[in-house]
Amino acid sequence: MNNEESKTLTFQSSRFGEFSVASEAVIYFTGGVIGFPKEERFVLLEHKPPFSWIHSIDNQDLAFVVVDGNAFGEGYSIPLPIGDPRLDLTETDEFAILVLVTVRPGPSLTTANLKAPLIVNLRNRKGVQIVIDDSRFSTRFPLWEEDSKKEPEKK
Repeated sequence: MNNEESKTLTFQSSRFGEFSVASEAVIYFTGGVIGFPKEERFVLLEHKPPFSWIHSIDNQDLAFVVVDGNAFGEGYSIPLPIGDPRLDLTETDEFAILVLVTVRPGPSLTTANLKAPLIVNLRNRKGVQIVIDDSRFSTRFPLWEEDSKKEPEKK
């Protein structure tokens, strides 16, 4: 481990106060995420399961609620960006799929954006947000809704 990897970064969050994280916990999104192209350094903060936060290190006001993409079952099978130079993901790499959540006043109004997940290469801590051209996946998939399917349809 070199000195750069062993450093601790301290950043301010408007929601949670001051945080210190190991530099190896930082996820780098080259070119940012949709709507925030200059925000490239994020860290994943555990919250109340199944939710976590992905928080910008450089912008104290920028944080997104996320859930593990695996929570949506086998029907949420997405094309991985193997070979994308921003991610450097190979077929043997471990990766995480993070789905952005929009929290609204009522639980039945809370939705997940299945169309534009964040993919993180766990080997190199690089991430990218992809947009999936698949009509099965919505930008407003209800997380809790009576009499609804809990899993996107399988093809």
